[in-house]
Amino acid sequence: MHRLDTRDRTALGYWLAAHAALFALAYAAAWVFSPNNGHNPLVSGFQQWDANLLQNIAAHGYYGSGSVPHNAAFFPGYPLALATAHVVLRNWIVSELLLSLVVGGVAVVAITRLAGSSRAALFLLTAPTAVFLTVGYSESLFLAFAIPAWNAGQRGEWIRCGAYASLAAFTRPDGLFLIPAFAIMALTRPMGARRWRALLGVSLSLLGPAVYELYLHSQTHIWSAWSQANQAGWGLHYVGPWQAVKTSYWGAFQHPFSGEFGFLEQLEIACLAVMLIAAIGFAVRRRWPEAVYCGLAVIGLGTQTWYQSVPRTMLIMFPIWVALAHFTRTRAWAAAMHLAVSGSLAVVIGFLYLGGQWAG
Repeated sequence: MHRLDTRDRTALGYWLAAHAALFALAYAAAWVFSPNNGHNPLVSGFQQWDANLLQNIAAHGYYGSGSVPHNAAFFPGYPLALATAHVVLRNWIVSELLLSLVVGGVAVVAITRLAGSSRAALFLLTAPTAVFLTVGYSESLFLAFAIPAWNAGQRGEWIRCGAYASLAAFTRPDGLFLIPAFAIMALTRPMGARRWRALLGVSLSLLGPAVYELYLHSQTHIWSAWSQANQAGWGLHYVGPWQAVKTSYWGAFQHPFSGEFGFLEQLEIACLAVMLIAAIGFAVRRRWPEAVYCGLAVIGLGTQTWYQSVPRTMLIMFPIWVALAHFTRTRAWAAAMHLAVSGSLAVVIGFLYLGGQWAG
């Protein structure tokens, strides 16, 4: 790791500011969502939804006596890191917050170096679901592996690229979208006799998900344990893209649920549209690795029962934030537009999450 330069330190400043915003929102949510005249404990807002499930895996494993059913849908990278931090810190919420603080710092420095500008870190931290970078979710850890892998691939350091990519794919299933992108990156760069090293490095990225798949098979004796956990726990299975559009539109505008649910499903649709436009834009500019990474994510999310976790997936589509940083280099109006719209949504989603409301 090179020494921190001015841009790196600026990105880390943004990261610390994001944590200050997290605690300010948590304090406000503790008052607003309190059922009485007082306020909830400040730390109560940090541990919601998937953070509880990931902590359960860290504490009890996937198939222990205290395990929550269908947790196999979550990849093991983050729970292992959290369990390791907990050995030292002995408090789950402190472990989650400090783990996210450290690995998120790595991620914002890495994206700054990838983009050559701290604006990429700023845009990442003002994405609509940026709150999930700062709490007990796996997005920060994924980015801390995935972006250095991309940096290494661009420098032709394929063994390092494959090692980081393997860890990313051990942390989230989205890491599987990286593997074809790195294969395209390797095959489209002039390497001559070093092609074998590139292919070996890319093949290393399969190690992480392969280890998890073998573990699940050893426990369940079936090869589809992950997809069955997704279907049984969250009702997600593969459908045609048009059916996913219709179901998501119903969830956004015609549902019998709360207005909060409708708003978030509308955000799901909007973010999938942004990811699709980005994938097409990368393809038009012949940025094939970026197009493959974002395009496969669009296909995966756009062919499930309905759109779910799309804004959080867009959060880890780091080529989008790098491209936005480049685009706004001479277009200040575009940066201001992003900060005004996306930053406002980030506050809303953060407030919902810290108040214990569903936030995606």
